[in-house]
Amino acid sequence: MILTAARLLTADDAEIIPDGAVAVSGGVITYAGPRAQAPDGPVRALGDVTLLPGLFDCHVHLCMDPAAERTDANTAEVTDPAPIRARMLDNATRLLDAGITTARDLGAPAPLGTEVRDLLAASANATPRILAANAPITVPGGHAWAMGGAAEGVAGAVEQVRRHAAERVDVIKVMTTGGFMTPGTGPAFARFTLDELTALVEEAHRHGITVTTHALGVEGIERAVRAGVDGIEHCGWVTEDGSRFDPDIARQIVDGGVVVCPTMNAACTAETYFCPWDEREHVIGNLRALRAAGATLVAGTDAGIPLVPFEDFADCLTVFAEIGMTHREVIASATSVAAEACGLGGVTGRLRPGLAADLIAVPGDPTRELTVLRTPAFVMARGLGHQPRPRQVPGSTADARRRLLTTLTTGAGRTPDPA
Repeated sequence: MILTAARLLTADDAEIIPDGAVAVSGGVITYAGPRAQAPDGPVRALGDVTLLPGLFDCHVHLCMDPAAERTDANTAEVTDPAPIRARMLDNATRLLDAGITTARDLGAPAPLGTEVRDLLAASANATPRILAANAPITVPGGHAWAMGGAAEGVAGAVEQVRRHAAERVDVIKVMTTGGFMTPGTGPAFARFTLDELTALVEEAHRHGITVTTHALGVEGIERAVRAGVDGIEHCGWVTEDGSRFDPDIARQIVDGGVVVCPTMNAACTAETYFCPWDEREHVIGNLRALRAAGATLVAGTDAGIPLVPFEDFADCLTVFAEIGMTHREVIASATSVAAEACGLGGVTGRLRPGLAADLIAVPGDPTRELTVLRTPAFVMARGLGHQPRPRQVPGSTADARRRLLTTLTTGAGRTPDPA
């Protein structure tokens, strides 16, 4: 198949090619360049769109229902995996509707993450590539304990890593701090000791598995970096009463080559802000300072949690632009940079012969206007086409956001703002 488009962007750092074409065979790109030089073959003309690499969401939860407006998913043990499996498969198609061709599923009851990953990969239809973590490794009673990854002490942490390796996970997720969605776990505080975290990371690396960590609080962020993690999720700089950016820790993040996925989403945008850990100017300011320090940022949304639909991936890109990232840097965070961070730089993230045929077509030019990424006109994942469905997710109301913020704030042991 030869896909043609008015514009072709083969990579975030490439020039726009007018009247471009991408040739696909066996799920792999065989040509990407000017249409006049494309090989012969059946043509699908996509019209006045820009073809560019498929997007990455580096932090999703396929097992969750963003419309539920509840936070009990992390505190109720799984008794029947069938409905969760069905939800995960359905949510995967929602990712494609948003132009997401690769996603990291960073928390699902084991072994559903790897099971769904393999079901999707074997499908005859277009499906996103999933990197699965299965159950996050957490302390007993810690954040997301009900997913089945609780570990106690150095020996327990090492044993959980070995169990995850046997489940063939792609990445290990560890809960270095508590979380707002599991009441009483303390998001501002580290939950594993440095020795426990270091042993966990070393064991994972022995198995050739990278480690990323949920780390909200300053204490946990520093401890995770010292332990040698490969990535940090959220990186909220949370304290007991707000947040506090630490330039010394930021320097350690940069020097250690730790990739940060700050999980920006609807909770963080100016229009719908309901982030539970601080005022918006501080949250955005902290992220701006981290970027200025030189940290590698990748796109991710935490999609699946209450009021964060999978279809609203572009909210993350909006926030990235607000902190000063150029349009091309924003695109890179969701394509080539994300691919490298996920260990897939030789597989996808660019439109280049030999790489997977993961691509999207959007109206307009995303290097000039990022909002066009909200409405992909066509998606291809591993050579299989998908027609995005019109967005049908209802927008969250101010009352719903207020209720959720109150729940999360109370769950963190803080007093909600009466306003």
